[in-house]
Amino acid sequence: MTEPSAIAGWTDFLVASAGAIGTLAGLVFVSLSINLARIIELRGVSGRAGETLLLLTGTLAGVLTMLIPHLTVREHGLILCATAVPTWLLPNLIQVRSVRERTYYRAVHAVIRGVLHQAATLPGVIAGISLCGYLPGGLDWFAVGVIVSMLVAMFNAWVLLVEILR
Repeated sequence: MTEPSAIAGWTDFLVASAGAIGTLAGLVFVSLSINLARIIELRGVSGRAGETLLLLTGTLAGVLTMLIPHLTVREHGLILCATAVPTWLLPNLIQVRSVRERTYYRAVHAVIRGVLHQAATLPGVIAGISLCGYLPGGLDWFAVGVIVSMLVAMFNAWVLLVEILR
């Protein structure tokens, strides 16, 4: 008896997500190129730009790995963990460095950025662990993470494109 696919019923969502995330990543690159001088000039903003690119590339990598055919549910979980953990960890390190270097104008900005990042990336980590068989929820967690990642990336793109010019 073969093990059921981890992505049964999820293919349309994953394909649509990959296209949307790829497009959004392109828009973020455009916003970075338009405001590159200002982004580099302002303390801490380049970290946010890097964090946004990591969020998008990590989420895209996670979506694409979930589309790999013929893997067991556990194998999908392990591969998802391999993409989701760095996507969660590296921006946390960037944020810790930003707090240590006091690059935030207000403490509430650090809290909002941290909460948004956790909401966007932790569901991917939880989904990977779930697909490995240690938690319930499976790809439901991943879907939440993909959607929140896109929303957070859109918010960050707005900051990088518009808000830094104020």
